[in-house]
Amino acid sequence: AGPDSNMRTKEIRTSIENLEEEHRMPFVMHTQGYKYKEIAEKMNLSIGTVKSRIFFSRKKLMMALKDDQN
Repeated sequence: AGPDSNMRTKEIRTSIENLEEEHRMPFVMHTQGYKYKEIAEKMNLSIGTVKSRIFFSRKKLMMALKDDQN
């Protein structure tokens, strides 16, 4: 991987770290392969809340990364 992709990976990691923990944890668990139900059980949340937090995290990350490109 070239320097551009390394820089991009770093930007993505930083953006994920900047998420509030209540949004970061479900998002990270989901990217690690956990199912919504497993995340909900481990975090003592409803499945709807887990989906909502993951959706919010994706949206926030896309906005942050889009801003970085401009």
